[in-house]
Amino acid sequence: MKKELGVLWLVVFISLMGFGVTTVPFPLVTEQMGASDFWKTFGGAGVFSVFQLIATPLWGRYSDAVGRKPILLLSLAGSVLAYVWLAYANDLVSLLVARAFGGIMSGNLSAAFAYATDVTDVKNRARGLGIISSAFGLGFAIGPPLGGLLGTAADGSASLYWPALLSAALALLALIGTWLLLRESLPVEMRRPMGAAPIAAAGGGTSFAAIFSKPVLVGLMAAALVVSIGGSAMQSVYQFWARDLFAYSLQDVGFQFMAFAICTATGQALLIGPLVRRFGEKRVALAATAGVTIGLLLFAAAMHPVLVWAAIIVFGTSQGLFTPAVTSLVSFEADPRSRGTVMGAFNSASSSGRVIGPAVSGPLYFTFGHTAPFLFSAVLTVAGGLMLLRARPAAQSAARP
Repeated sequence: MKKELGVLWLVVFISLMGFGVTTVPFPLVTEQMGASDFWKTFGGAGVFSVFQLIATPLWGRYSDAVGRKPILLLSLAGSVLAYVWLAYANDLVSLLVARAFGGIMSGNLSAAFAYATDVTDVKNRARGLGIISSAFGLGFAIGPPLGGLLGTAADGSASLYWPALLSAALALLALIGTWLLLRESLPVEMRRPMGAAPIAAAGGGTSFAAIFSKPVLVGLMAAALVVSIGGSAMQSVYQFWARDLFAYSLQDVGFQFMAFAICTATGQALLIGPLVRRFGEKRVALAATAGVTIGLLLFAAAMHPVLVWAAIIVFGTSQGLFTPAVTSLVSFEADPRSRGTVMGAFNSASSSGRVIGPAVSGPLYFTFGHTAPFLFSAVLTVAGGLMLLRARPAAQSAARP
């Protein structure tokens, strides 16, 4: 198990570092291209997530049919092409289309998480998911500072040329690593051909129908949705917020994103295992949701750099705890033979949040002021915590027939 998780961690880390390189300059590049308030925040994270939302369940279903490794290879090859396209996009439409294609190719997240659940047992699943999730955080820790440095042109304007080319090179490296080092995790006898009849849950119905007929799963996905809205709203508007309130440069923002990602990775890799063993997934998820809410309120109230850093630490660490705890709860509710499908649907809920957050944060920020996106998101995360109250502890879910 350790070898497989280690290789998968490296692949996900390289991929997310490549994505992180482009996130810092992207909103400012769209502003330079004459984007509206909506497109300034939605053009990067929002467009990417719309197409990721569409593609993720499909990649998950295909991974159930043909295995995890082929899906990872195909999507990484597409990512290389998407980043090269992004580097040479010279107008807003071309930029957005390249970002959309990148979103489609990033829909392999369900295959990556399904791979992790394939090679972990019930006892170690939350820890394994936390380890893989930490690759996201550390990828963002290293990517944004590079994006801040490479994305600043000689005249001080923002540029995606060098960040996108570096991202393409990193995606190519991840592709080679997957091909050479990662073995297939889904046995042939556990695969479900695309034409196979859907698996019925205990109460009957198809796997997708079963998802939406189970209040526990619906509640978990709804909680993931609203917490994702809060996180993506903060990240998509942060460049403008930091520039307008504190006159931070692109390099400053890159290093702040790095600190945020380090806090997230700390929660995912170091804290989630001990906390889940002591308190259980449900309690950890509820505490993390409360932390996300507090972090958002700190951003809204920040008028001094000390509060900015406090918000980054609280919000980042809480985000890191939330994802693996809730993902583990979802995995215990899924039939092993359709886990890729369920994980795909769950990741789609998170992707929906990454669509809504950027869509509302720009208009809220530029119309109602710098506190509006954060207060809006804090209200939603409180609702997410209430939804989590209905979740069963993981041990109880695992014990059910």
